Amino acid sequence: MAKRLKDYLSATSILYNYFGFRQNYSTILALIDVVDDIYSQLESSEYVHGIYLDLQKAFDTVDHSILLSKLYNYGIRGVVHSWFASYLSNRMQFVNNHTSSKLPVSCGVPQGSVLGPLLFLLYINDIPNSVPGGKIKLFADDTNLFVSAKTTNELESKANSYLRNLDNWLKANKLHLNIDRTCYSVFSPNKIPVPTVTIKINDTKIKCVKECKYLGVIIDDELKWTYHIEFVLQKLKRLLGILYIMCYKLPDWYLQNIYYAFVHPYMLYGLEVYGNTFPSYLDKLTVLNNKFLRILQKKGRTCCNESLYLQYNTLPPVQLFNYQVLNLVHKTVFSPYLLPSIFHDYFTPNSSIHRYETRHNKVYLTHVNTRLGQRILRYNGTQLRNRLPNDLSNNTASQSFRNKLKLLLICDPLQ
Repeated sequence: MAKRLKDYLSATSILYNYFGFRQNYSTILALIDVVDDIYSQLESSEYVHGIYLDLQKAFDTVDHSILLSKLYNYGIRGVVHSWFASYLSNRMQFVNNHTSSKLPVSCGVPQGSVLGPLLFLLYINDIPNSVPGGKIKLFADDTNLFVSAKTTNELESKANSYLRNLDNWLKANKLHLNIDRTCYSVFSPNKIPVPTVTIKINDTKIKCVKECKYLGVIIDDELKWTYHIEFVLQKLKRLLGILYIMCYKLPDWYLQNIYYAFVHPYMLYGLEVYGNTFPSYLDKLTVLNNKFLRILQKKGRTCCNESLYLQYNTLPPVQLFNYQVLNLVHKTVFSPYLLPSIFHDYFTPNSSIHRYETRHNKVYLTHVNTRLGQRILRYNGTQLRNRLPNDLSNNTASQSFRNKLKLLLICDPLQ
């Protein structure tokens, strides 16, 4: 039934652009979508409110009658609708391995099932309709509202209006907001201090924060990413002493596996977003990564850094950012079916714009006016892509492209 439902939703394009519980809709792409949207609004000289909403036990409070009504409205009717009604009814719960009486489950989607996440997506699928003009960003039950305006007064008015509408939608759908854990940040297009903005839900003020963790990455209101870089540094520093002791007791191949299991993932996650900053902000991370490589490879301080990276077939953080972004551009140009639909036209080849044949397979570079506009991944990725050698940028084989790109970035880094 889950496969039939997925096929139906895919064929009818009913679902909003949700990230989570869907194939090829990763947290990284969700982060890129959110952050690029913020950069784009700042490029247009608009202030942006990022409102991070915390839903209380969203999966457990789904009302069955409302869910069945929505399924009917989405075209799931007849025998299939009756099947879902039976699937949700007469469900019982109890505590395993303890003396516990069974109790009926009157709400919530069955967790741990393949159908549960799909049903939840359908339940909240109409939430964007409650804030026309606002931008709802969703990943599973993480719900965030982004509002932009030319002035802070207009921004405050729009944000409060959208939140009133959103609160009405939540009440109508019997979902609850944890106001104590709901917060917001203000992103400014300039360095002028932002005037105090008051945001309320049910006459309760929401706290303003300078940074907030979203999908595992700390987004700060200046988009410098220093908070997240420091977070990664502190996580990795805990491993230094342990790895220094282990490096003399384990074989080399095992130590390389340890690097890719415990060090590399921390740096890699979200790098397409937080790596899009001044290279100097990444210096501490680069120095620490070099230290890990020297310890695990038992090399002295005089050892050439390039040989360290070649040995483990990896890259310094700055070049790893370039590598990740260029892989995304390559996938968009040659394999867009592996990405969500909103990324299909993210990078546009010149050949699809010009009526005549072009000599090189370059990507069209959109004009921007500000430094913040230059950090839009669409712009940044296009610049990086157009600096690649023609034989590499024209390489359609994904694995071959990745191997050659990594070797290029180690031996001849893109600045």
